[in-house]
Amino acid sequence: MGARQAYGTLYNYWVGYSVPSQFSATVPSGVVAPGGRWLARCPADGHPALAIADIDLDSQDEDIDVAVRCARPWRRTARAGLYEGRTPVGDPRTNARTAF
Repeated sequence: MGARQAYGTLYNYWVGYSVPSQFSATVPSGVVAPGGRWLARCPADGHPALAIADIDLDSQDEDIDVAVRCARPWRRTARAGLYEGRTPVGDPRTNARTAF
């Protein structure tokens, strides 16, 4: 499984992967579903191409259903302030975004 498929699986989102056509023989462009399955891929022949996928949000496919039914509502809740009261204030480890 490639990194783009792993990201789709781990984070439950669609991944559009694009590379210049001269590199398509080793890593062709494409669209990955939330479960890591390729929905569309360009040919690995070194020629320019487009990968087009129809994303059906009402699909009964388990990968897509989990991403739409579980992951998206959770992200919306988290972004709406779920963690605001639990975020440390004044902690240098939290404020330093360029250090480990």
